Amino acid sequence: MELAKKPVELIELFYDLLFVYAISQLTGLINEPIGGIIPPYDFFSYFVTCFVILQAWLYFTNYVNRYGQWKWYDYVLVCINMIAVIFMSNTILGDWAVMYFTYDVSMLIILLTVELLYVIQAKKEQTLKGAAGNSITILSIVCLIYLIAILCSFLGFQQYVLAINVLAIMTGAFLPFFIKGNFDESIINFPHLVERFELLTIITFGEAIVGLAHFFDALNFSFVPILVFLIVISMFGSYVIQIHYLMQHNRVERSLRLMFSHYFIVISINLVTVALELIHSGEVNPLFASGLMIISLIIFYISIIANRHYYRQSIKLTKKDILLMIMATILGMAIILIFISNLYAFLIGSLCITFGNFLVLLMKYKGCLSE
Repeated sequence: MELAKKPVELIELFYDLLFVYAISQLTGLINEPIGGIIPPYDFFSYFVTCFVILQAWLYFTNYVNRYGQWKWYDYVLVCINMIAVIFMSNTILGDWAVMYFTYDVSMLIILLTVELLYVIQAKKEQTLKGAAGNSITILSIVCLIYLIAILCSFLGFQQYVLAINVLAIMTGAFLPFFIKGNFDESIINFPHLVERFELLTIITFGEAIVGLAHFFDALNFSFVPILVFLIVISMFGSYVIQIHYLMQHNRVERSLRLMFSHYFIVISINLVTVALELIHSGEVNPLFASGLMIISLIIFYISIIANRHYYRQSIKLTKKDILLMIMATILGMAIILIFISNLYAFLIGSLCITFGNFLVLLMKYKGCLSE
C-alpha cells in the first residue's frame, strides 16, 4: 500500500528541541555519586522523569501523525503546550517539595492541549467511537489523576503526590493496551512517525556530544576525547543503519514496538553520556561506572534490534549476525572488567561493543545492497 508523504513541519522540529532540552536536564539527577555510586532513589527519579518527558512528547506527536493539518488552532495549542513543557523541564532539577505543584499543573496543561485537539477531531468525525474518541478517554483518565495530584499538593498531602504521578505515568503507558476502541491503523502515517523518532534521537545524540565536549581539552591533547567521540558516532551509525536503512518505512502499522523501543533508546543514550562523565571525573566506583556503561549499551542495542520486525522483506537478522553481536559485546565487557580501573580500557572496551555491533549492521546493509 502506497502511503501519502506527510512532511515533518519546522514547528515539529522546534517542538522536539524543547523536549531534548528537558532530556538534557535529566543528567543532573544522576551525576552526583554518593560513596562512589548513584543512589537507587536517584535512578528511580531519573527513570520516572524520563518516561514522563517521552510520554508527553509522544501524546502530541501521535496526534500530529494521525490528524495534524496545522490549522490555526493547532499552532495556538502547540504554543501553549510548549510553554508548559519549558515550565515542566525547569522543575526537574528543583526541590520536589516545592516543585510538585508546578510540575503537575504543567503536565495537566500539556495533556489538556492534546485532548482538546482530539475533541476537535472527534467533532469533525461526529463520533467518539474512533481513535480520536479512544484517545480522549485515555487522556481524560490521565488528566484526572494529575488533577488529584494537584489537589493533594495544594491541600498539603505532598507525601502522596509522587505515587500519584507514577500512577499517572503508568496509566498513560499501559491504558492503550486495555482501551483499544475502534482503532483504524490506516490513520497512522508510519514514515512520518519514524522520521519524528529519528529526529528526536539524532538531536539526543547531538546533545550527548555537547555534554561530552569538555573532554576535548584544547590545551592538553589526549586520545580520550577521540575514543569518546568514536563510541558515540558508532552508536549513531548503528542506529541510522538499523532504523533508517534496514527498515521498510512504507507500511501500515500501529507501531507500538517502535514507540516503546525508542523510550529505551533515548534513555540508554543519556545513560551512556552519564557513564562517560562519571568515569572521567574519577569520583565514582569504577565497577559501578563500568556496570552502568555495559548495561546502557546492551539496552541500546537490544532496543534498536527490537525493530527488526519492520525490516524490508528481503532482510533478516540471522543467528550468525546475533552471535557476532554478542561476541563483540562479550569482548568489550571483558576488556572493561579485566582492566577495571583503567580509563583507556573502559573506553576501548566500550568501543569494541559499539563498533563491533555497528560493523555487523553495516555488513547486513551492504549485503542488502548487493542483492
